[in-house]
Amino acid sequence: MWTRKTAILSAAVFTAALGGLIFEDYQLMVIGIIFTLILALAYITTQSRIEIIRMLPEPKTFEGDKIVVHLRIVNKGRSMGLLEIFDKVPSTMKIVGGSNKIVVNMRSEEIVDLTYVIECPLRGYYLLGPVIIRKRDFFSIFCETQTVQNRSYLTVYPRMEEIKQLPISSKFRKMHPGSLLMRRVGYGSEFHSIRDYVPTDPFKKINWKATAKYHKLMVNQFELEDVFDAMIFVDARDITKTGTVLRNPLEFSVKAAATLAKSMMKRTNRVGLVTYGSKVRVIRPGAGETQLTTIMSTLTGTYASGSTSLKSAVKTAMPYLTPRSPIIIISPLDEDKTVNEIVRDLTAQNYDITVISPSSVEFEREATGLYSPRYLMVKLERENRIAELAKFGIRIVDWTPDIPVSEVVREVKR
Repeated sequence: MWTRKTAILSAAVFTAALGGLIFEDYQLMVIGIIFTLILALAYITTQSRIEIIRMLPEPKTFEGDKIVVHLRIVNKGRSMGLLEIFDKVPSTMKIVGGSNKIVVNMRSEEIVDLTYVIECPLRGYYLLGPVIIRKRDFFSIFCETQTVQNRSYLTVYPRMEEIKQLPISSKFRKMHPGSLLMRRVGYGSEFHSIRDYVPTDPFKKINWKATAKYHKLMVNQFELEDVFDAMIFVDARDITKTGTVLRNPLEFSVKAAATLAKSMMKRTNRVGLVTYGSKVRVIRPGAGETQLTTIMSTLTGTYASGSTSLKSAVKTAMPYLTPRSPIIIISPLDEDKTVNEIVRDLTAQNYDITVISPSSVEFEREATGLYSPRYLMVKLERENRIAELAKFGIRIVDWTPDIPVSEVVREVKR
């Protein structure tokens, strides 16, 4: 690339050479030749071949985690002057350590390492790169910009919280391999409580610490284990992006769905997922690490768009619903007149309905900081909508931005 300095120097060289020929002034001609050689040398030094090697320790991570990105720059050509290297990073990521750019002078076959740390606050699929290289000669006459399409894919999964007690259960349990912790006393592996020893208790259940404390034989009780199928519906309509990029109903819904799915599948239940927005996506109930990965990948790539109703989503997913199984609906419930009808029909069919409703009006208020008359009116409408749903005898949680996922789960249990 020709800079202003290059243009001025080239014009001066041409003028000197031309003047030397016209006026037969050999000094001017020599000056022109010397500066012509300087220009040629400067141009040659910008023609080095730079090789970029990117090293990303883990292509998959979770929201809030930090990733170390390492670039190795190798000069495969001649020695060169100033070299500026810039690694493009997605705008939603934060550089929390080091820098994604460097300015160096590189000799032939020299190796330079560039390392920086990024934080991933938002789920999604990302591309790191390309690498932008700007090369200058020793005299800073020529400048060449080159784009190296060296990219790395990075998947950022939604953050999942650990839940000790599973709030979702089913009155209609299934008989298939695997176990689930039901909140009742029985034969299982998770501790429930301590009680007095009776002659029919197995000797191995005696709690010796409690026995020493109370001076009588005490035994451990464990939770009854069983299994069920569950389906999680996540509202991904356009209205769910109300708020900020990081704090809106959809982001909270995705975190809740991921947390519930992991918690239920940890206890060997079969879990499915339905997302509805611009279209309906259905993952049939399943168990195991592969199923959890599929659910997490789907949630990672779910973005707010469209206006598909809950009724359409349930109609599409109906062939995959296990009769009388738990259904968790995570939705702000706004601008969808089919919610009451669907909840009523599902309840009549003995499905165990739980509604977790992130409050879009509260997310909007948090983003704007305004308590307007419209806010009060919309909030009142929302309260009425939730009260109408509660009449069907379902579990329903009004989720405001200040309540963490773990607390919402505890609210569901109540």
